[in-house]
Amino acid sequence: MRRARARTAARFAQHWNFVVGTVEDFSRKVEVLHQHCADVGRDPKEIMISAHCRPGPDGEPGPAVEAAAAMAEHGLELAIVPLPVPHRAAHLEPLAKAFAELR
Repeated sequence: MRRARARTAARFAQHWNFVVGTVEDFSRKVEVLHQHCADVGRDPKEIMISAHCRPGPDGEPGPAVEAAAAMAEHGLELAIVPLPVPHRAAHLEPLAKAFAELR
């Protein structure tokens, strides 16, 4: 995240989304966002934090679930799961079951 974007998000955003990168990248960028919130006197809990958590190339849920679980330890509140193309309904049930098991 460029610092200007993080500063803007800290000042105005209600929702910040991490699109692509490792869990370490996510954690570092959340820390940057939180520092900018502190700089402007804003509670970072006012900003929902989400991330794209991608399933495997054939739609297998493991990579998405593992990424979401790891990022949740660093502030993730909402996992956005882009489905592989072509979209298939068969991908949804295993994905839903895998995420339900995280609870």
